[in-house]
Amino acid sequence: MKKTIIPLLLASIHATGTEVQLPVGTIADNLSFAVRNGTTFTNSTFESYEGKILVIMMMTPWCPACQSNSKAVGDGIIDHFNAASRGTLRGKNANGIEIRSLLLSTEEASQWDSTNSSFATTNAYQQWGLDATPQRTNPRQLLGYFRGGFIAGTNLYDWGEDRRRVVVLNLVKNSASHAYRQIVINQNYFTSSDASPAQALINSITPAPPISTFSQWQGSYTFPTGSSSANADPDKDGVQNLLEFFHGTHPLQAGPQASGPTIGRSGNTMKMVYRRAKNIGGYTLEYRQSPDLKTWSVLPARGLNNTT
Repeated sequence: MKKTIIPLLLASIHATGTEVQLPVGTIADNLSFAVRNGTTFTNSTFESYEGKILVIMMMTPWCPACQSNSKAVGDGIIDHFNAASRGTLRGKNANGIEIRSLLLSTEEASQWDSTNSSFATTNAYQQWGLDATPQRTNPRQLLGYFRGGFIAGTNLYDWGEDRRRVVVLNLVKNSASHAYRQIVINQNYFTSSDASPAQALINSITPAPPISTFSQWQGSYTFPTGSSSANADPDKDGVQNLLEFFHGTHPLQAGPQASGPTIGRSGNTMKMVYRRAKNIGGYTLEYRQSPDLKTWSVLPARGLNNTT
């Protein structure tokens, strides 16, 4: 197994500004929430649904407009993909990826549990829970995250009309069409007229092609004798074959090297992103960090998103 070492000088910059909902296409953080299991709540995260498409409806249970929007999601998305007429694609998108649905209450009080449970069952949501911790604390963290700003205080009326929001995430790693945890839909006030566009967006998510190892990648090119090893550079462009494989560039055609890290924004956080070829495997990826670009240490993989 080959090892690829990627040196990175990491930066995280927090900014404040006008609240703008997290754009579609953004890679969401791995957020946590509470899911009802029997008579108790347990902690869950987006990564608990790895390999699937996750439809999350956040709603205030006592709000008639929230109930109407949640029902529209149930009718226009959940019922559509769960229709018996879909045959082998029942519960899946057009490309065969399983769809999971989750109703999260933005009101953490226990007095609304029966309403949440009944509403989830009536509208075919597979699970229900709280946009809070299992201990009913820290409410509306997901809602605040996706709407682009959290409102402190216990009065939900302070959130205005943004007390109901549907979010769809791709949780298929190495999808050929979308990045892992990429936001496909992030919408306040979902109605029946939004159903067809939402179905099309969900159907646009494709599964991961077969994983290619370095040996398989080698076999897809006709290398000059003795120039197919990991450390060889047959096109003399300064990039060894192992990095050509990692970046998805051509080992026999000298040209511009793959772009390095880029700085982007996710909500109010600036992130450094290093992109690699999709659908490759059979290697160990090691990140290193440095305060001065001279002294380097291995960066723990915990918390890193290695899938974009």
